[in-house]
Amino acid sequence: MLRRFLLGLLLIFGFGMLAYAGEFSELRGVWIDVRSIPGDEAGVRHMVERLSRAHFNALFVESFYRGETIYPSEFLESAGLSAQMEHFRRPGFDPLRVFIEEAHRRNMQVHAWFHMFYVGLDAPGPVLSTFPQWAARNRDGSSGYTQGGKRFFFVCPLHEGVLEFYRGLLGEVVERYDLDGVHLDYFRFPDPTIADTCYCEACRQAFRRVKGFDPLALDPVEDFEAYREWVAFRARELSDFAASLSAHLRRLRPELLLSCAVKPFGFPLEGYPGFLQDWPTWGRKGIFDFLVPMTYSSRPQEFEGMLRFVRTFLRGVPFCAGVWCMGMDAATVFEEIQRAREHTPCGVVLFAYPYLGDDLLAALSRDAFATFSPPPGKEDFPRLVFSPLDPQDFLEKRRTIRAKRVDAPCVVDGVLEELWREADWQGDFTLIVGGKPSRDTKIAVLYDEECLYVAFVLWGASREGKITRRDGPVFYDDSVELFLDPWASRSFFFQFAANFLGTQYDGSSFLGARFDGTWQVGVAEVVGATVVEMAIPFKTLGRGTPRVGECFGVNFCRNDLTQGEFSTWTEVPGIYGASFFFGTLEFGP
Repeated sequence: MLRRFLLGLLLIFGFGMLAYAGEFSELRGVWIDVRSIPGDEAGVRHMVERLSRAHFNALFVESFYRGETIYPSEFLESAGLSAQMEHFRRPGFDPLRVFIEEAHRRNMQVHAWFHMFYVGLDAPGPVLSTFPQWAARNRDGSSGYTQGGKRFFFVCPLHEGVLEFYRGLLGEVVERYDLDGVHLDYFRFPDPTIADTCYCEACRQAFRRVKGFDPLALDPVEDFEAYREWVAFRARELSDFAASLSAHLRRLRPELLLSCAVKPFGFPLEGYPGFLQDWPTWGRKGIFDFLVPMTYSSRPQEFEGMLRFVRTFLRGVPFCAGVWCMGMDAATVFEEIQRAREHTPCGVVLFAYPYLGDDLLAALSRDAFATFSPPPGKEDFPRLVFSPLDPQDFLEKRRTIRAKRVDAPCVVDGVLEELWREADWQGDFTLIVGGKPSRDTKIAVLYDEECLYVAFVLWGASREGKITRRDGPVFYDDSVELFLDPWASRSFFFQFAANFLGTQYDGSSFLGARFDGTWQVGVAEVVGATVVEMAIPFKTLGRGTPRVGECFGVNFCRNDLTQGEFSTWTEVPGIYGASFFFGTLEFGP
């Protein structure tokens, strides 16, 4: 209670000075998906009134979804597409118009939320059916990717005609409607661990003109420098698309607020493609007025860690925190809103309307800090920033641990043998939000001709767990995680995790959870501590025995869910898999 009281004072006085002279106003937004939009005027007005009572002041209304609009679009009709979603066209209803009228009557903003390059689910959808040449292509030439039993289809933003299509589509809506903002979603490439795109002929030809070789022939590891250029090329093209579209909309409506939902770890670090969203550059160049990183987690410290990562790279650029509400209780959502206020005074956007239960809305209506006030205008956002964190500070603190060579294999049972006594034992973990964890962790590394051996010793660990299926989400139990970059690439990595039941999970930056390695885990309780041992064959990492003096990138992580804490051996700015900040594993004699 004392912490929240002191935080409240900081928010009231500190944020007011950061914003502008006068009353501070944060953006309190909510994403309203198509399926939640009522089918008549009365329903929309009731929805807006309900959100107003909970002090929301910005509505992000899904207006273009899977190639169709909720409003009648002459532009789409002229392109040979349906003018409006059938659900709204049949009764002759324009929900966007009603949202704007009712929201403005209550001094609330409306941002038209557009799904951009994701245009089809389980079928290419109307856009790709009309323009099949725009389809994003995977390395094998296929279109779309499968995840969770569903197949997702994307257009390639680099293909000729795509930019003009979106200029026309968005230009129409901002000229016809009194919108406060336009919000872009899926302004990115797909998850690179599921689908490495786009290798369509247009992309390959454009890259060949610049670099003289075909990106399809590149191996990310063997041709790392060239592959890094291919990653940077696609990212630059996407940034140029964003800049061109932004300039077009600003010419039409200079007062319009432009925003974009971004993946917190979605931009290229070194040679890792991510989602090819170079959002730090977008922020630095002012392409968008503010960004909305999708800092989605049901665990408040993990949520705050992602905010810390974003703040490290945005370097003072305005952003609103994306808050995940699905399956979360009101107290957790409210705690994350409070944590967001410690990292950005601009505000929050909640995902999404279907998950705003009566208990959460009641809690939000009682939030003393957010008694209703107008959201920030265009002239306010540039001043609504905190001083950034500095990536260089984390790079300078990267740690090194030495792997000791042993002659005989270790017995992987959690009971440490005598040969571990001479290992380079290290501790002093750091929370992903900064500061020290409440319980100690020690780690050490050995190796022989065949395997890498890792030992975690954890004090205060809970042996309880729920995940028993291989490759299940063991990190939702008390657990440990090991990240290895055997190429010292500062880009690619393997992930090995285990809970204290001994359940294993592994993944890689190439394949995600589809990677399945052969490795062992042993867990035991020894003198009040829990010991987790791992044995990872070098052939599982796709390589031979390291030479003395050779180095891997590495980080060791602990998920202490009893304490709600997440900590790492070498400090990272909020996200475990930030391979650019991994420490060094040096192989010794």
